[in-house]
Amino acid sequence: MNTTAAVLWTGGKDCALAFHKAQYAGYNITHLVTFAPENPDFKAHNLTLIQQQVKAIGLPHLLLTVKPPMQESYESAIATLKNQYKIETLITGDIDEVQNHDNWIEKCCQKSGMFVYNPLWKKDRNGLLTNLIEENFKVIFSLVKKPFFNQNWVGKVIDSSIIEELKKLNIDICGENGEYHTMAINAPFFSEEIKIDSHTVTEHEHYFYLTNH
Repeated sequence: MNTTAAVLWTGGKDCALAFHKAQYAGYNITHLVTFAPENPDFKAHNLTLIQQQVKAIGLPHLLLTVKPPMQESYESAIATLKNQYKIETLITGDIDEVQNHDNWIEKCCQKSGMFVYNPLWKKDRNGLLTNLIEENFKVIFSLVKKPFFNQNWVGKVIDSSIIEELKKLNIDICGENGEYHTMAINAPFFSEEIKIDSHTVTEHEHYFYLTNH
């Protein structure tokens, strides 16, 4: 397959696993793409960490600004990817509809005719998390929401015992409703593991998150 593709990159477990599965499926991944608001301040997906991931992956990273009206802004950015960067397929780590909304990226791709590949869509949640361990990903919790989690979860690595802990909580175990967010610090397609030398856990009214120094 010689389809030129880009992965929608947030730095978390889902986009990282989607990247890996798309590689196996034969997609020619040429770019990483992150949609961001003006002056982004990502709590869950630290841009400094994303830059380290990009270096470890070794692909160009496009940070595209989106602003209201959102659908038009996304459609315009996606058209740019197609026309200027000759990208034919967008790969997402989407697993399910969020709060019963349509697949947002697919909706925004219709106007330009961009193809979308969702390798994780509607897959078994336990299977996806187990997949990460089997394929030697190293993924940490970067943000966890109250009241499901306390601050001790921030920075923990997802392993089989953590999956069992997640099953005991009254949540989507993949965090699909925003219960938690993650960052991949190693993956089969990274040239090296990302080192987080020092970090603090910051408390917010509704969540705890990792601040990298």
